[in-house]
Amino acid sequence: MKTILIGGLALVGMVGLTIASHAQSGAAAGQPKIEKAPKMPNVNVVVQHFDKEEEVKYPWGSIRWMMNSALDKESAQTFGIVQINAGQSNYLHSHPNCEEILYVISGSCEHVVGNKRVPMHAGDLIRVPIGVPHQAFVTGKEPLRAVISYSSGDRKVVNYGNIE
Repeated sequence: MKTILIGGLALVGMVGLTIASHAQSGAAAGQPKIEKAPKMPNVNVVVQHFDKEEEVKYPWGSIRWMMNSALDKESAQTFGIVQINAGQSNYLHSHPNCEEILYVISGSCEHVVGNKRVPMHAGDLIRVPIGVPHQAFVTGKEPLRAVISYSSGDRKVVNYGNIE
């Protein structure tokens, strides 16, 4: 009985030391350690306004490019807002130089990504790997609006037309 009691007290003591050492280092359980802030650099900040950006029209809808290397030569990403009209689909396409993240703001679609068909609704997000053909088919009665983000400031696209 004494061995169990002493072992248990030793374990409680070790837990207490661990908690104390985390508290002293400034990092609580699950919280990031706070570092001293660096000297703030002088940077060029470009602010884009949705209602002032050109709407690029397509037979199926439109895209407003909010950021890319054409808008800001220092940009390493491309970011846009796409709208695909109800009952429409964009072209089957791929991006040979970047991956794509697509986040649905409103509406719904079935997104073909490679050999998979993925239903998507507001609040859903997918990642399309580099070079993988993909296409969105709007399934609801309202347009699909989504954020599209690419891992290159100079996104390339290869269009394959429509699939059934």
